[in-house]
Amino acid sequence: MNYLKTFLPYLFGNKKGKSLETSLPDPIPWASLGFEEILMFHTLKNTLNQYIRSIDLKTLSPKNIYHLLNFQEYFNHDLYQEISSFFSKELSLYKKATKSNPLKAHELQELFDFNNQCLTVFALLKSDRTKPGVLVLRAPDGKFVTDSCQNVWSIPILALSGRGLPFNHSNGSTPTGIFSIDSVMPEANKNFEFGQHRRLIVNFIPESQDESDLKILLPVSHTDKSWWAPCVLGREIGRSLLRIHGTGRKNLNPLSSYFPLVPTSGCLATNEATFFGYKKARDQRLLLDHLMLAQNIDPTHENESKIHGLLYVVELDDNLAALRFFI
Repeated sequence: MNYLKTFLPYLFGNKKGKSLETSLPDPIPWASLGFEEILMFHTLKNTLNQYIRSIDLKTLSPKNIYHLLNFQEYFNHDLYQEISSFFSKELSLYKKATKSNPLKAHELQELFDFNNQCLTVFALLKSDRTKPGVLVLRAPDGKFVTDSCQNVWSIPILALSGRGLPFNHSNGSTPTGIFSIDSVMPEANKNFEFGQHRRLIVNFIPESQDESDLKILLPVSHTDKSWWAPCVLGREIGRSLLRIHGTGRKNLNPLSSYFPLVPTSGCLATNEATFFGYKKARDQRLLLDHLMLAQNIDPTHENESKIHGLLYVVELDDNLAALRFFI
Protein backbone atom coordinates (compact mmCIF):
# COMPACT_ATOMS: atom_id res chain seq x y z
CA MET A 1 0.00 0.00 0.00
CA ASN A 2 1.22 3.50 -0.80
CA TYR A 3 0.48 5.07 2.57
CA LEU A 4 1.05 8.68 1.46
CA LYS A 5 -1.40 8.38 -1.43
CA THR A 6 -3.94 6.68 0.81
CA PHE A 7 -3.87 8.82 3.93
CA LEU A 8 -2.19 12.17 3.18
CA PRO A 9 -5.27 13.59 1.39
CA TYR A 10 -7.29 13.17 4.58
CA LEU A 11 -4.97 15.63 6.30
CA PHE A 12 -4.15 18.13 3.57
CA GLY A 13 -6.09 17.36 0.40
CA ASN A 14 -9.56 17.10 -1.05
CA LYS A 15 -10.72 14.68 1.65
CA LYS A 16 -9.67 16.87 4.55
CA GLY A 17 -12.25 16.90 7.31
CA LYS A 18 -13.89 13.65 6.24
CA SER A 19 -13.75 10.47 8.25
CA LEU A 20 -11.23 7.86 7.16
CA GLU A 21 -12.70 5.40 4.67
CA THR A 22 -9.68 3.13 5.08
CA SER A 23 -8.54 1.98 8.51
CA LEU A 24 -4.96 2.47 9.62
CA PRO A 25 -2.74 -0.61 9.43
CA ASP A 26 -2.54 -2.50 12.69
CA PRO A 27 0.20 -2.66 13.75
CA ILE A 28 1.73 0.29 11.93
CA PRO A 29 5.09 -0.84 10.41
CA TRP A 30 7.07 2.06 11.89
CA ALA A 31 10.51 0.61 11.05
CA SER A 32 9.79 0.57 7.31
CA LEU A 33 8.33 4.09 7.04
CA GLY A 34 9.93 7.27 5.76
CA PHE A 35 9.92 10.39 7.91
CA GLU A 36 6.95 11.94 6.09
CA GLU A 37 4.94 8.76 6.60
CA ILE A 38 5.87 8.65 10.28
CA LEU A 39 4.66 12.24 10.73
CA MET A 40 1.46 11.42 8.89
CA PHE A 41 0.64 8.37 11.02
CA HIS A 42 1.40 10.18 14.28
CA THR A 43 -0.91 12.99 13.15
CA LEU A 44 -3.68 10.52 12.38
CA LYS A 45 -3.16 8.91 15.81
CA ASN A 46 -3.04 12.32 17.59
CA THR A 47 0.47 11.61 18.89
CA LEU A 48 2.41 14.03 16.68
CA ASN A 49 3.45 16.48 19.39
CA GLN A 50 4.73 13.72 21.65
CA TYR A 51 6.68 12.14 18.81
CA ILE A 52 8.39 15.38 17.77
CA ARG A 53 9.48 16.06 21.36
CA SER A 54 11.05 12.58 21.41
CA ILE A 55 13.44 13.22 18.50
CA ASP A 56 16.68 15.19 18.30
CA LEU A 57 15.87 18.10 15.99
CA LYS A 58 19.57 18.65 15.24
CA THR A 59 19.71 15.31 13.41
CA LEU A 60 17.04 16.18 10.83
CA SER A 61 18.10 16.55 7.20
CA PRO A 62 16.98 19.67 5.28
CA LYS A 63 14.39 17.57 3.46
CA ASN A 64 12.96 16.27 6.73
CA ILE A 65 12.90 19.76 8.25
CA TYR A 66 10.56 20.90 5.48
CA HIS A 67 8.44 17.78 5.87
CA LEU A 68 8.18 18.63 9.56
CA LEU A 69 7.07 22.18 8.73
CA ASN A 70 4.32 20.75 6.53
CA PHE A 71 2.66 19.42 9.68
CA GLN A 72 2.94 22.63 11.72
CA GLU A 73 -0.82 23.23 11.77
CA TYR A 74 -1.04 20.17 14.02
CA PHE A 75 1.54 21.45 16.53
CA ASN A 76 0.39 22.79 19.86
CA HIS A 77 1.33 26.40 20.65
CA ASP A 78 4.48 25.67 22.67
CA LEU A 79 5.83 23.22 20.13
CA TYR A 80 5.17 25.64 17.27
CA GLN A 81 7.13 28.36 19.08
CA GLU A 82 10.03 25.99 19.67
CA ILE A 83 10.12 24.73 16.06
CA SER A 84 9.80 28.28 14.71
CA SER A 85 12.83 29.38 16.70
CA PHE A 86 14.91 26.29 15.94
CA PHE A 87 14.28 26.35 12.19
CA SER A 88 13.81 30.08 11.58
CA LYS A 89 15.72 30.11 8.25
CA GLU A 90 13.78 27.17 6.85
CA LEU A 91 10.50 28.60 8.11
CA SER A 92 11.23 31.85 6.27
CA LEU A 93 11.52 30.04 2.93
CA TYR A 94 8.49 27.90 3.78
CA LYS A 95 6.33 30.96 4.43
CA LYS A 96 7.63 32.76 1.34
CA ALA A 97 6.77 29.78 -0.85
CA THR A 98 3.40 28.84 0.63
CA LYS A 99 2.19 32.44 0.74
CA SER A 100 3.52 33.45 -2.69
CA ASN A 101 1.36 35.83 -4.70
CA PRO A 102 0.11 35.45 -8.29
CA LEU A 103 1.61 37.82 -10.81
CA LYS A 104 -0.09 40.91 -12.15
CA ALA A 105 -0.23 41.27 -15.91
CA HIS A 106 2.56 43.86 -15.95
CA GLU A 107 4.80 41.50 -13.93
CA LEU A 108 4.16 38.67 -16.35
CA GLN A 109 4.93 41.09 -19.18
CA GLU A 110 8.34 41.63 -17.60
CA LEU A 111 8.93 37.88 -17.84
CA PHE A 112 7.80 37.86 -21.46
CA ASP A 113 10.16 40.73 -22.27
CA PHE A 114 13.11 39.12 -20.48
CA ASN A 115 15.02 37.21 -23.15
CA ASN A 116 16.93 34.31 -21.61
CA GLN A 117 18.03 33.19 -25.11
CA CYS A 118 16.57 29.75 -24.48
CA LEU A 119 13.61 27.83 -25.81
CA THR A 120 11.00 28.74 -23.19
CA VAL A 121 7.67 27.22 -22.23
CA PHE A 122 5.27 29.37 -20.20
CA ALA A 123 2.52 27.57 -18.28
CA LEU A 124 0.10 30.37 -17.35
CA LEU A 125 -2.20 29.16 -14.60
CA LYS A 126 -5.07 30.46 -12.56
CA SER A 127 -4.77 30.55 -8.77
CA ASP A 128 -7.74 28.18 -8.80
CA ARG A 129 -5.98 25.09 -10.09
CA THR A 130 -9.28 23.34 -10.79
CA LYS A 131 -9.48 25.53 -13.89
CA PRO A 132 -7.16 24.94 -16.87
CA GLY A 133 -4.45 27.39 -17.79
CA VAL A 134 -2.73 27.89 -21.12
CA LEU A 135 0.69 26.94 -22.39
CA VAL A 136 2.61 29.14 -24.83
CA LEU A 137 6.09 28.83 -26.35
CA ARG A 138 8.87 31.34 -27.00
CA ALA A 139 11.73 30.55 -29.35
CA PRO A 140 15.36 31.25 -28.37
CA ASP A 141 15.27 34.47 -30.44
CA GLY A 142 12.59 35.86 -28.11
CA LYS A 143 9.67 35.49 -30.54
CA PHE A 144 6.54 33.62 -29.47
CA VAL A 145 5.49 30.66 -31.57
CA THR A 146 2.44 31.39 -33.72
CA ASP A 147 -0.15 29.37 -35.61
CA SER A 148 -1.00 29.56 -39.34
CA CYS A 149 -3.08 32.71 -38.72
CA GLN A 150 -0.18 34.46 -36.94
CA ASN A 151 -1.91 34.23 -33.57
CA VAL A 152 0.11 33.10 -30.56
CA TRP A 153 0.01 29.31 -30.52
CA SER A 154 -1.32 27.81 -27.29
CA ILE A 155 -2.86 24.69 -25.79
CA PRO A 156 -4.78 24.20 -22.52
CA ILE A 157 -2.77 22.84 -19.60
CA LEU A 158 -3.78 21.49 -16.17
CA ALA A 159 -1.50 21.61 -13.11
CA LEU A 160 -3.90 20.08 -10.58
CA SER A 161 -3.21 17.32 -8.06
CA GLY A 162 -5.68 14.49 -8.42
CA ARG A 163 -5.61 14.18 -4.62
CA GLY A 164 -6.28 17.85 -4.03
CA LEU A 165 -2.89 18.31 -2.35
CA PRO A 166 -0.91 21.58 -2.47
CA PHE A 167 2.49 21.75 -4.17
CA ASN A 168 4.47 21.25 -0.96
CA HIS A 169 3.32 17.65 -0.47
CA SER A 170 4.04 14.42 -2.30
CA ASN A 171 1.67 14.12 -5.27
CA GLY A 172 0.65 17.77 -4.86
CA SER A 173 -0.11 20.27 -7.62
CA THR A 174 2.74 21.55 -9.79
CA PRO A 175 4.84 24.21 -8.00
CA THR A 176 5.19 27.61 -9.61
CA GLY A 177 8.69 28.72 -10.52
CA ILE A 178 11.43 28.01 -13.06
CA PHE A 179 12.46 24.55 -14.24
CA SER A 180 14.63 23.06 -16.95
CA ILE A 181 13.18 20.91 -19.72
CA ASP A 182 15.69 18.15 -20.38
CA SER A 183 14.64 16.07 -23.37
CA VAL A 184 11.95 13.37 -23.32
CA MET A 185 11.51 9.97 -21.74
CA PRO A 186 13.07 7.18 -23.81
CA GLU A 187 9.74 5.55 -24.57
CA ALA A 188 6.08 6.45 -24.87
CA ASN A 189 5.17 3.72 -22.41
CA LYS A 190 2.51 3.42 -19.70
CA ASN A 191 -0.01 4.86 -22.14
CA PHE A 192 -2.95 4.75 -19.71
CA GLU A 193 -1.12 7.08 -17.33
CA PHE A 194 0.89 9.19 -19.76
CA GLY A 195 -0.78 9.05 -23.15
CA GLN A 196 0.42 7.98 -26.59
CA HIS A 197 3.41 10.30 -26.93
CA ARG A 198 6.68 10.73 -25.10
CA ARG A 199 6.59 12.93 -22.04
CA LEU A 200 8.85 15.91 -21.47
CA ILE A 201 11.30 15.66 -18.57
CA VAL A 202 11.03 18.60 -16.15
CA ASN A 203 13.76 19.14 -13.56
CA PHE A 204 14.33 21.61 -10.74
CA ILE A 205 17.11 24.19 -11.12
CA PRO A 206 19.91 22.81 -8.89
CA GLU A 207 20.64 24.48 -5.56
CA SER A 208 23.20 27.28 -5.62
CA GLN A 209 24.39 30.00 -3.26
CA ASP A 210 21.42 32.31 -2.61
CA GLU A 211 19.70 30.58 -5.60
CA SER A 212 21.95 32.57 -7.94
CA ASP A 213 21.61 30.02 -10.77
CA LEU A 214 17.85 30.42 -10.65
CA LYS A 215 17.83 34.19 -10.28
CA ILE A 216 19.88 34.77 -13.43
CA LEU A 217 16.84 33.38 -15.28
CA LEU A 218 14.70 36.22 -13.92
CA PRO A 219 14.40 39.93 -14.61
CA VAL A 220 16.21 41.86 -11.87
CA SER A 221 12.84 43.20 -10.68
CA HIS A 222 11.68 39.63 -9.94
CA THR A 223 14.58 38.35 -7.87
CA ASP A 224 12.99 39.48 -4.60
CA LYS A 225 9.45 38.39 -5.51
CA SER A 226 7.91 35.25 -4.08
CA TRP A 227 6.15 33.67 -7.09
CA TRP A 228 9.14 31.43 -7.91
CA ALA A 229 9.81 30.28 -4.32
CA PRO A 230 7.47 27.23 -4.54
CA CYS A 231 9.87 25.49 -6.95
CA VAL A 232 12.69 25.96 -4.43
CA LEU A 233 10.60 24.50 -1.61
CA GLY A 234 9.41 21.71 -3.90
CA ARG A 235 13.03 20.81 -4.65
CA GLU A 236 14.05 20.92 -0.99
CA ILE A 237 11.10 18.80 0.06
CA GLY A 238 12.08 16.10 -2.42
CA ARG A 239 9.54 16.50 -5.21
CA SER A 240 10.71 14.70 -8.32
CA LEU A 241 9.66 13.05 -11.59
CA LEU A 242 7.82 16.14 -12.83
CA ARG A 243 6.75 15.81 -16.46
CA ILE A 244 4.59 17.39 -19.16
CA HIS A 245 2.46 14.60 -20.55
CA GLY A 246 -0.88 13.54 -21.92
CA THR A 247 -2.93 10.67 -20.56
CA GLY A 248 -4.99 7.69 -21.61
CA ARG A 249 -7.35 8.33 -18.72
CA LYS A 250 -10.76 9.80 -19.46
CA ASN A 251 -12.59 12.54 -17.62
CA LEU A 252 -16.14 11.21 -17.56
CA ASN A 253 -17.59 14.28 -15.85
CA PRO A 254 -18.41 16.99 -18.42
CA LEU A 255 -19.46 19.28 -15.55
CA SER A 256 -15.98 19.34 -14.02
CA SER A 257 -14.28 22.72 -14.30
CA TYR A 258 -11.29 21.21 -16.11
CA PHE A 259 -13.15 18.91 -18.55
CA PRO A 260 -11.85 17.12 -20.61
CA LEU A 261 -8.43 17.39 -18.94
CA VAL A 262 -7.39 14.96 -16.20
CA PRO A 263 -5.57 15.79 -12.92
CA THR A 264 -2.21 14.13 -12.24
CA SER A 265 0.17 13.39 -9.37
CA GLY A 266 1.91 16.74 -9.80
CA CYS A 267 2.75 16.96 -13.50
CA LEU A 268 1.48 19.35 -16.16
CA ALA A 269 -1.24 17.56 -18.13
CA THR A 270 -1.99 18.12 -21.82
CA ASN A 271 -5.21 17.08 -23.53
CA GLU A 272 -5.38 13.75 -25.36
CA ALA A 273 -9.06 13.13 -24.80
CA THR A 274 -11.73 11.70 -27.05
CA PHE A 275 -15.25 12.65 -25.98
CA PHE A 276 -18.79 12.80 -27.33
CA GLY A 277 -17.70 11.49 -30.71
CA TYR A 278 -15.24 14.33 -31.35
CA LYS A 279 -11.85 13.72 -32.91
CA LYS A 280 -9.16 12.72 -30.43
CA ALA A 281 -7.09 15.67 -29.20
CA ARG A 282 -3.37 15.55 -30.01
CA ASP A 283 -2.02 18.34 -27.83
CA GLN A 284 1.04 16.42 -26.58
CA ARG A 285 1.99 15.57 -30.16
CA LEU A 286 1.48 19.18 -31.23
CA LEU A 287 3.54 20.42 -28.29
CA LEU A 288 6.50 18.18 -29.12
CA ASP A 289 6.38 19.20 -32.77
CA HIS A 290 6.17 22.92 -32.03
CA LEU A 291 9.07 22.70 -29.57
CA MET A 292 11.26 21.10 -32.20
CA LEU A 293 10.25 23.64 -34.85
CA ALA A 294 11.01 26.47 -32.40
CA GLN A 295 14.55 25.06 -32.13
CA ASN A 296 14.80 24.93 -35.94
CA ILE A 297 14.98 21.14 -36.04
CA ASP A 298 12.74 18.79 -37.99
CA PRO A 299 9.76 17.50 -35.96
CA THR A 300 10.74 13.81 -36.04
CA HIS A 301 10.72 11.08 -33.43
CA GLU A 302 14.52 10.98 -33.45
CA ASN A 303 14.77 14.72 -32.76
CA GLU A 304 12.45 14.70 -29.75
CA SER A 305 15.46 13.88 -27.56
CA LYS A 306 17.04 17.20 -28.63
CA ILE A 307 14.32 19.27 -26.94
CA HIS A 308 15.95 21.38 -24.22
CA GLY A 309 14.81 24.63 -22.67
CA LEU A 310 13.23 26.32 -19.70
CA LEU A 311 9.77 26.11 -18.16
CA TYR A 312 8.18 29.03 -16.28
CA VAL A 313 5.13 27.95 -14.28
CA VAL A 314 3.22 31.09 -13.30
CA GLU A 315 -0.05 31.88 -11.56
CA LEU A 316 -1.74 34.99 -12.91
CA ASP A 317 -4.44 37.00 -11.18
CA ASP A 318 -5.10 39.17 -14.26
CA ASN A 319 -6.40 38.26 -17.71
CA LEU A 320 -4.21 37.73 -20.75
CA ALA A 321 -5.82 40.50 -22.79
CA ALA A 322 -3.44 43.12 -21.38
CA LEU A 323 -0.31 41.23 -22.50
CA ARG A 324 1.90 41.90 -25.50
CA PHE A 325 3.50 38.95 -27.31
CA PHE A 326 6.54 39.60 -29.47
CA ILE A 327 5.98 37.53 -32.63
